[in-house]
Amino acid sequence: MRKSSMLKAGALLLAVLAVLAAVLVVAIKSVDLNRIKELLTSQVQTATGRILTIAGPLEMRLGLVPRLVADGVSLSNPPGSTRPEMMTIKHFELEISLLPLLKREILINRLVVSAPDILIETDAKGPGNLDFSHVAEKAAPKPAPTDDSSTYRFHLEQVTIENGMLALYDRGTGQTDSIELHKLTIQPDSSSGELLAVRLEAKALGRTVEANGTVGRLVAAIEGKPWPVHLQSGIEGLTINIEGAIADLFAFRGLNLRLAVQGAELSQMVKLAGLTKSEIPQSLGPFKVSTLLSDPGGALDLVDVNAEIGKRDSLLLNARGTVLDLLGAREVNLALAVESENPAGLLSVPAGSERPTLGPLQLAGQLQGKGKTWKLSDFNARLAQSDLSGQLVVEIAERPHLSGKVTSNILNLNDFTKATAPDVHSAAQRNKSAGRHGRIFPNEPLPVQTLRALDIDLTLQAGKLITGDLLFSDIAAELHLDDGRLSLKPFHTGLAGGDVDGEASLDATGKVPAAALNLAARQVELGKLTDRKTISGGKSDLKVNLKGRGESVRALMATINGETTLSVGEGKIQNKAMNWAVGDLFSQVMSALNPLAKSEDTTSMSCAAVRFTIHEGIATADKGIAMRTDKIDVVGSGTVDLRSETLDLGIHPRARQGVGLSLAGMTRLRGTFSDPSIGIDSEGTLRSAASMGAAAATGGLSLLGELMVDKVSADSDPCRTALGQAPAQQKGRTQKTKGGGLLQGMFGP
Repeated sequence: MRKSSMLKAGALLLAVLAVLAAVLVVAIKSVDLNRIKELLTSQVQTATGRILTIAGPLEMRLGLVPRLVADGVSLSNPPGSTRPEMMTIKHFELEISLLPLLKREILINRLVVSAPDILIETDAKGPGNLDFSHVAEKAAPKPAPTDDSSTYRFHLEQVTIENGMLALYDRGTGQTDSIELHKLTIQPDSSSGELLAVRLEAKALGRTVEANGTVGRLVAAIEGKPWPVHLQSGIEGLTINIEGAIADLFAFRGLNLRLAVQGAELSQMVKLAGLTKSEIPQSLGPFKVSTLLSDPGGALDLVDVNAEIGKRDSLLLNARGTVLDLLGAREVNLALAVESENPAGLLSVPAGSERPTLGPLQLAGQLQGKGKTWKLSDFNARLAQSDLSGQLVVEIAERPHLSGKVTSNILNLNDFTKATAPDVHSAAQRNKSAGRHGRIFPNEPLPVQTLRALDIDLTLQAGKLITGDLLFSDIAAELHLDDGRLSLKPFHTGLAGGDVDGEASLDATGKVPAAALNLAARQVELGKLTDRKTISGGKSDLKVNLKGRGESVRALMATINGETTLSVGEGKIQNKAMNWAVGDLFSQVMSALNPLAKSEDTTSMSCAAVRFTIHEGIATADKGIAMRTDKIDVVGSGTVDLRSETLDLGIHPRARQGVGLSLAGMTRLRGTFSDPSIGIDSEGTLRSAASMGAAAATGGLSLLGELMVDKVSADSDPCRTALGQAPAQQKGRTQKTKGGGLLQGMFGP
């Protein structure tokens, strides 16, 4: 290129720069910074009703992109807020276009806000500080321009917020949650001039949060137009989608937002949100929830709720329905369905213990609640073989009240206690500990505080109830708990061909709880009680009347007063069903009482009876143990000390006339409840019950020292004697008593 051409080009460039510099000078000189400051504060107040304060002066800084700079900016809070400012800004910059300044327009290409501190306050009882619904009343009127030359128009293209802090304060609970705003960018969306593209990088609850999407322009919201929202966000295992519109953004009213939340692991979210302080399983499973958030009448409602939480191998919950007035009284109407292949997986077990195997579980019902009344209606539940259905109502008060009616076709309590193969080492340790201490009755305090904390009124009806080897039928019971007074009254069930009626109570209103049990059983067939098949027949009557006081089961048993009587009718003892090889206690007793037990298939029993009178934890049988078979009569006496959990019973067999047997001496059953022993008393002696009771009351069990007189062992009707009745006479001869009739008159016809 020739030197002359280069000089011409250089001169032209200098001329252009000179013109641009002149334009810049003219434009900048035409800007009244104080006027712009006034306009900014005025327009913000008009739009929001709040006061914008710019503590420092506006400065114009030159460069390739001119900038308006200010420090110490704040936006006021409404009255009643926790601090004067809703937002404070350490520093902000307005990047402006140059040429529009000549037309007295301020085109803000980019607003950069540094280190903002924003406080959002919510209140379930009233508007929070985001409520701009009364802008028109609060806003100051726009100042009337003096002439056209003093007016400016503002146009904002992009907003960037950096290194800020957003605090969410709940006025009701006093709890504050904070979000670190690393960067928030808002700019016109390339696909639609009516929308703004939003991108957020933040940190909440110690986790990184990212969000992006589109929202409506604030100008449209100020003009009263619906503000569209379409956002997607993610936070380490959690995704949230929001799509819809807000009719009045500044009042935050007219919501019509479809929300969808899902995550890979619920337990992480529960711990993250701090919703529980107790231990929860490591894995609860995935979750997904969708709903429509709306606010008809001003209350926040969740309608069209569809939630699926958890997994079937632990617990899967499905919920569909509505939750109205979310921040107020909360009116819930949800159809619930719960499934679990093994609900025991949710239970915590002691270290070294095997987790039980339960299930499968299925439950469905309608949960309805508002304010203080919550109801689970039309529920149906099934766990393995067991089923429950009915309705439960909870009244929330200082002392909550639970009421309802529950019915069941089959209630197998074994379904709730079924366990996998036991830990041999742990079982051995437990047995060793039990043998060392020799106690059966637990010494843990009764749950008196729980009994005093709520009220209960429940009725139960069940076709069958199974526990262990026992099968109860046609159960009807009422459970009541009123200010610490617990009662099971009345109670009725069928058992082994007979009927059982009774009532039980535990009064925890006093300093020391008081318990009572009254039970009457009629014609219960012993042979049908268990699967061992050691006896057939044996229809029995039982009567129990007991009272006691104590802060634990052990203390209660040590103070028991009352009487128990058992009358057993005709039956056959199946000797071949005895476990002679293992030598369990029952087999040992039968072997000692009946020398023919091992050689004969069966033993015919005419009757049996047991009667204990109990005073302050000492149960005394004064000739109160008896049995008559086709070959022997058995009479026994002794004591059972419920205080020390020890027993000392003497049982004397006598061959009936014509049998021709020679029997050994008296059988003694003694020791602790956890480790009793049986043997033959070579002295063949037996104390009277009165002597035994006196010995026990003075601190020790009897040693069975007094002779059993002949008239006791030769009793013509030992069963009636055991029950405290005189032998029945008919024409000078003893009347044979048929099975089940010994307590006639005591239990009714």
